[in-house]
Amino acid sequence: SKTSSKTSSKTSSKTSVFSDGTLTKFIKDSLYDPWEGTDFQGYVHMGPKQKGEFGEMVVERLAKERGHSVSRAETSTAPYDRLIDGYRTEIKFSLAIRNHKEGGVTANRFIINHAAKNKDWDRFIFVCINGSEESDWVIKWFSKEDFVNHLNSPDCLFRKQQGGRGGGNDDYMCSGSNSERLISQPWVHSFSL
Repeated sequence: SKTSSKTSSKTSSKTSVFSDGTLTKFIKDSLYDPWEGTDFQGYVHMGPKQKGEFGEMVVERLAKERGHSVSRAETSTAPYDRLIDGYRTEIKFSLAIRNHKEGGVTANRFIINHAAKNKDWDRFIFVCINGSEESDWVIKWFSKEDFVNHLNSPDCLFRKQQGGRGGGNDDYMCSGSNSERLISQPWVHSFSL
């Protein structure tokens, strides 16, 4: 029967690869949400598309709340996310990465994915959430010209992202200690909100 098949499967798993608890602990640790009890609770478990949409909504709401002109791109396939104060703006949003050893998060360590130099944008806003209070948020921007110049510098903080089977994309990413260094670059500016 189906029931006995499921039961024997559970039993054999428990007595083999799961018996020492390592795999169960790995799942539990991977599901750890350092944002539990804050407005960001559950964000770490969302898919990439939902995380991107959420980040765009956060930036749009903050900018409008502080008097900036904000409108959506003409289409969902436009090469930028919002028009902010007349600038075609690409938005990247990330919570500081989880600190699996000590719990909580590692401040100013975040990930920027799919920063493309050949897309049609003027400004690139990135957000790193270090805590639930707005004073803990890092919101910065850089121009496309400065980004392209930086990609050609010997100390570039971005690395080329894999192009998949077809290759040929121009996507770059910044993560780890490079994201922490990015915040203080002279060509990166605070976004006045």
